[in-house]
Amino acid sequence: MTMTARVAVASTDGKVINQHFGHADRFHIFDIDDSGFRYVESRSAVPFCAGGSHESRTDGEVLDLLTALRDCRAVLVSRIGGGAVDMLDANGIDSIEAKGEIEDVLRKISEEKIFE
Repeated sequence: MTMTARVAVASTDGKVINQHFGHADRFHIFDIDDSGFRYVESRSAVPFCAGGSHESRTDGEVLDLLTALRDCRAVLVSRIGGGAVDMLDANGIDSIEAKGEIEDVLRKISEEKIFE
C-alpha cells in the first residue's frame, strides 16, 4: 500500500525552495508517495515573521497559518527558527530545511521514502 504525504513548500516562484518559513506569504502544496510527487495547489499565508519579530503575531494569525497547513505532513523551507519548529511540531507538522529546485528535493524525498 502506498502512503501519501502532503508537503507545503515555501517558494516565491514555485520552482526553487527559497523562503524562510516566517517570511513566506505563499506555500506550494505537493503530494508525495513512493511513485513520485504531484502539485496540488498554492495557498496564501500571512507571513509569520513581521520585520524579524514574532511579537506582533496574534493568536488568530498563528491559527490561520496552522489551519492553512493542517493537512500537511511537513513544510520545506530554506530556513526556520526554533519557535516555529516547536509550533509546527506541536501540531504534527515536520519542518525540513532544504535548498534547491523543488522537483529535485521532492524526488529525493520520494525515493528515500522518508515519510514511511
